[in-house]
Amino acid sequence: MPIYCYRCVDGHRTEDFTSIPEPRATVDCEVCGKPASRSYSDECKNTDLVNRERWSESMGINPDQIAEAMRTFPGSEYHPETGALKITSRKHKLYEAKRRGYVELD
Repeated sequence: MPIYCYRCVDGHRTEDFTSIPEPRATVDCEVCGKPASRSYSDECKNTDLVNRERWSESMGINPDQIAEAMRTFPGSEYHPETGALKITSRKHKLYEAKRRGYVELD
């Protein structure tokens, strides 16, 4: 899933981690709470919020399998209700994907 960049009227940048066909036109700014519009010029340049916690549905599992996944991939954290995998940074995402044998496509 890609990270989309948004900018509010005060200039704060906010990221949204969502699926490709469904990027939102606006999101709430994480700093001031005002509406933030999608910023095409800021795509892939947002470095101030990169190490923000996210939940990856695509690398998640069925919640009934969390105990088994914790044994297979120690140190991973899953959302107890959805089974989504907790990701803290791009480096962490790549690490977790590599552990699972996933390949990132361009």
